[in-house]
Amino acid sequence: MENKVITISHQKGGVGKSTVALNLAIELSKSHNVAVIDLDHQRSMTIFQGIRESKNLPELKVIIAEDDKSLMHLMNTYEGILIIDSGGFDSDLNRLAMLGSDMIITPVSNSLIELYGLEKFKIIISELKEINPKIKAHVLLNNINPSATTLVDDLKGFLLSDDDETFNVINGIMRQRADYRKSFELGKSVVEMDPKGKAAEEVNTIIKHLEVLLELK
Repeated sequence: MENKVITISHQKGGVGKSTVALNLAIELSKSHNVAVIDLDHQRSMTIFQGIRESKNLPELKVIIAEDDKSLMHLMNTYEGILIIDSGGFDSDLNRLAMLGSDMIITPVSNSLIELYGLEKFKIIISELKEINPKIKAHVLLNNINPSATTLVDDLKGFLLSDDDETFNVINGIMRQRADYRKSFELGKSVVEMDPKGKAAEEVNTIIKHLEVLLELK
């Protein structure tokens, strides 16, 4: 399988990038060679792997790239799937990660603050498209109320309403569930923690869609 780079990115913090990154990384690592680059100043993925190690769980390879040279080297040479957990801010390093990615995943909830933040992120994507016209962000609806149904359709309509096709919307939704928080504390993905739970079902649906989009099978 050729190298694939997935960057979880949004210039706003607190949107769930690390939650998305850890669940995708662990589940994809069950059938692919996966590593995570931790670009977040909070080092959430590094902390998460420390919890896994303390509980003798299978290792999730987490790498810290300190500068653009080391990041570019990893993106160009890693054999497998490289998942980049970017920081919740705009920076040259985060932009470089997006420029070199096969897929950008942007977690977004129905919060007005996040939706306004998405408009700012759209400007960043537009600037990067001047360098790499193939760049496109794939929005992942995240932290959505479990009882919201028509709201999800409204959000998809909002995200896909513009003519410039900046965003795609990933099939699958990560809803507001305690399992996502609890699983981090246990050093596990939600699938590892409760394979039959609703959160696990959500993550498995997203994984299947990503494998199709990235032609991983």
